[in-house]
Amino acid sequence: MSALSGQNVLELPDIRGRLEQAEKPLSAAALSKLFKQKNGKAFKPVLDAEVAAGRIYSWGASLYWHKDPRPIARERLLDVAAAEVLASSALDKRASKDVPKIPAGVVREARLQLTSEGMLRIAAPIPGSKGKVIVNVRKPGAYLEQVIERLLAGFGLDRSRERIRELLHEPDVREIADKIFAAMNRIAFSPGTTVTFYRLRQQPELAGIPKAVFDQAAFLLQQERKAMLAVHDHAARLPAKEQDELVTDGLGNYYVSIYAL
Repeated sequence: MSALSGQNVLELPDIRGRLEQAEKPLSAAALSKLFKQKNGKAFKPVLDAEVAAGRIYSWGASLYWHKDPRPIARERLLDVAAAEVLASSALDKRASKDVPKIPAGVVREARLQLTSEGMLRIAAPIPGSKGKVIVNVRKPGAYLEQVIERLLAGFGLDRSRERIRELLHEPDVREIADKIFAAMNRIAFSPGTTVTFYRLRQQPELAGIPKAVFDQAAFLLQQERKAMLAVHDHAARLPAKEQDELVTDGLGNYYVSIYAL
């Protein structure tokens, strides 16, 4: 017999199905009304049994939902840590209070797990402040911007946050590939003519692109069958400076030029 008076297990209401229709966690009292039970206190053992079976999840304070709060807590922590520079307690509070509110214990456990996995990191204080902060390892921009800004200020160098952000911006490979393709077709003597990477790197819009990103973008064009790269036959005998002007796949193969297909 279940905790529902007069009902057996086969007659249990579809609690998860009703929670899937809810926009936020529901209390035991609210669910008891939905299923026409006497009161939330009497209905709570049934809900707790559903939690124990893994069919629904507890959101604290007699709240229940069909969504697991743990992955939501992880996502919030990573998002907040990428956008703001906060100490661990402030980060937990910030991630917990968003709607729907997640129990503080769940958020703290998620933060500790993310830290042990290396996705969050305890970092040194921002210069001029005291407490250590939590940083999103994959998106440390907010932290690095403030650190660089304070360090420069310590040497009397005033730089805007926008300039620092531009310095830290990682070029998008897809965007660079489009720029290479456009420049290649612009400077080619005729459609399909080979253009050396040396000439492409001299174009103003490509001159400042890091070599690793430029090389990835060139190979992306070949993978998409938009262009073909031409192999350099004796690149191994070239000085290191001249090799750097070529495109390489990191496996000992060097390419001197590219042409549109």
